[in-house]
Amino acid sequence: MTEDKVKVKLNIKGIDVEIECAPSQLNEAIKRILDTLGEVDTGATTDFRPLTCKEAVEKLWMEGWFQSNRRLGEVWSELSRRGYNYDRSAISHALNALVREGKLTRMGRARKYQYVQKIPYKIRQ
Repeated sequence: MTEDKVKVKLNIKGIDVEIECAPSQLNEAIKRILDTLGEVDTGATTDFRPLTCKEAVEKLWMEGWFQSNRRLGEVWSELSRRGYNYDRSAISHALNALVREGKLTRMGRARKYQYVQKIPYKIRQ
Protein backbone atom coordinates (compact mmCIF):
# COMPACT_ATOMS: atom_id res chain seq x y z
CA MET A 1 0.00 0.00 0.00
CA THR A 2 1.37 3.42 -0.93
CA GLU A 3 1.02 6.47 1.27
CA ASP A 4 -0.72 9.57 -0.03
CA LYS A 5 1.45 12.61 -0.54
CA VAL A 6 0.90 15.91 1.24
CA LYS A 7 1.85 19.31 -0.10
CA VAL A 8 2.89 22.07 2.32
CA LYS A 9 3.80 25.67 1.47
CA LEU A 10 5.88 27.66 3.96
CA ASN A 11 7.44 31.10 4.09
CA ILE A 12 10.59 31.03 6.18
CA LYS A 13 12.76 34.13 6.54
CA GLY A 14 11.10 35.60 3.46
CA ILE A 15 11.80 32.52 1.34
CA ASP A 16 8.87 30.53 -0.04
CA VAL A 17 9.29 26.77 0.31
CA GLU A 18 7.03 24.04 -1.03
CA ILE A 19 7.30 20.47 0.26
CA GLU A 20 5.61 17.45 -1.27
CA CYS A 21 6.17 14.15 0.50
CA ALA A 22 4.55 11.31 2.38
CA PRO A 23 3.04 12.35 5.72
CA SER A 24 5.54 10.17 7.57
CA GLN A 25 8.44 12.10 5.97
CA LEU A 26 7.09 15.60 6.64
CA ASN A 27 8.83 16.21 9.99
CA GLU A 28 12.21 15.18 8.61
CA ALA A 29 11.74 17.32 5.48
CA ILE A 30 10.86 20.41 7.52
CA LYS A 31 13.85 19.85 9.83
CA ARG A 32 16.18 19.64 6.83
CA ILE A 33 14.79 22.83 5.32
CA LEU A 34 15.09 24.72 8.61
CA ASP A 35 18.68 23.51 9.01
CA THR A 36 19.52 24.59 5.47
CA LEU A 37 17.85 27.98 5.77
CA GLY A 38 19.47 28.57 9.14
CA GLU A 39 22.76 28.76 7.27
CA VAL A 40 21.41 31.27 4.73
CA ASP A 41 21.62 34.96 5.64
CA THR A 42 18.59 36.52 3.97
CA GLY A 43 18.76 39.89 5.73
CA ALA A 44 15.06 39.53 6.40
CA THR A 45 15.44 40.32 10.10
CA THR A 46 16.58 43.89 9.38
CA ASP A 47 14.18 44.46 6.50
CA PHE A 48 10.98 46.36 7.28
CA ARG A 49 8.02 44.63 5.62
CA PRO A 50 4.81 46.65 5.98
CA LEU A 51 1.70 44.80 7.09
CA THR A 52 -0.96 47.43 6.55
CA CYS A 53 -1.65 49.82 3.71
CA LYS A 54 -0.76 52.79 5.92
CA GLU A 55 2.59 51.20 6.81
CA ALA A 56 3.33 50.62 3.12
CA VAL A 57 2.56 54.26 2.24
CA GLU A 58 4.53 55.43 5.28
CA LYS A 59 7.50 53.40 4.04
CA LEU A 60 7.37 55.38 0.78
CA TRP A 61 7.41 58.56 2.86
CA MET A 62 10.40 57.30 4.90
CA GLU A 63 12.30 56.65 1.67
CA GLY A 64 11.64 60.21 0.46
CA TRP A 65 9.46 59.01 -2.41
CA PHE A 66 7.05 61.92 -1.84
CA GLN A 67 9.71 64.60 -2.41
CA SER A 68 7.92 65.39 -5.66
CA ASN A 69 4.15 65.70 -6.02
CA ARG A 70 2.41 62.33 -6.36
CA ARG A 71 -1.17 61.53 -7.28
CA LEU A 72 -3.18 58.62 -5.91
CA GLY A 73 -2.68 56.65 -9.14
CA GLU A 74 1.10 57.01 -8.89
CA VAL A 75 1.09 55.78 -5.29
CA TRP A 76 -1.10 52.83 -6.27
CA SER A 77 1.23 51.98 -9.19
CA GLU A 78 4.35 52.16 -7.02
CA LEU A 79 2.84 49.96 -4.31
CA SER A 80 1.69 47.47 -6.97
CA ARG A 81 5.17 47.45 -8.47
CA ARG A 82 6.55 46.59 -5.03
CA GLY A 83 4.12 43.70 -4.67
CA TYR A 84 1.40 45.25 -2.48
CA ASN A 85 -2.15 44.84 -3.75
CA TYR A 86 -4.17 47.45 -1.87
CA ASP A 87 -7.21 49.03 -3.47
CA ARG A 88 -7.23 52.74 -4.20
CA SER A 89 -9.69 53.60 -1.43
CA ALA A 90 -7.41 52.00 1.19
CA ILE A 91 -4.44 53.93 -0.19
CA SER A 92 -6.50 57.13 -0.15
CA HIS A 93 -7.37 56.59 3.52
CA ALA A 94 -3.70 55.95 4.32
CA LEU A 95 -2.64 59.11 2.50
CA ASN A 96 -5.26 61.12 4.42
CA ALA A 97 -3.96 59.66 7.70
CA LEU A 98 -0.43 60.81 6.83
CA VAL A 99 -1.80 64.27 5.98
CA ARG A 100 -3.49 64.42 9.41
CA GLU A 101 -0.22 63.37 11.06
CA GLY A 102 1.59 66.21 9.29
CA LYS A 103 3.89 63.99 7.25
CA LEU A 104 2.34 64.84 3.88
CA THR A 105 0.57 67.85 2.41
CA ARG A 106 -2.41 67.49 0.10
CA MET A 107 -2.73 70.02 -2.71
CA GLY A 108 -5.31 70.52 -5.43
CA ARG A 109 -9.01 69.76 -5.55
CA ALA A 110 -11.11 66.65 -5.04
CA ARG A 111 -10.23 63.75 -7.36
CA LYS A 112 -7.10 65.62 -8.46
CA TYR A 113 -5.21 65.73 -5.16
CA GLN A 114 -1.45 65.60 -5.16
CA TYR A 115 0.53 64.57 -2.11
CA VAL A 116 3.97 65.88 -1.25
CA GLN A 117 6.33 65.32 1.66
CA LYS A 118 5.82 68.06 4.23
CA ILE A 119 8.67 67.21 6.59
CA PRO A 120 11.55 64.91 5.62
CA TYR A 121 11.70 61.66 7.56
CA LYS A 122 15.24 62.24 8.85
CA ILE A 123 14.19 65.41 10.70
CA ARG A 124 11.32 63.66 12.48
CA GLN A 125 13.43 60.78 13.85
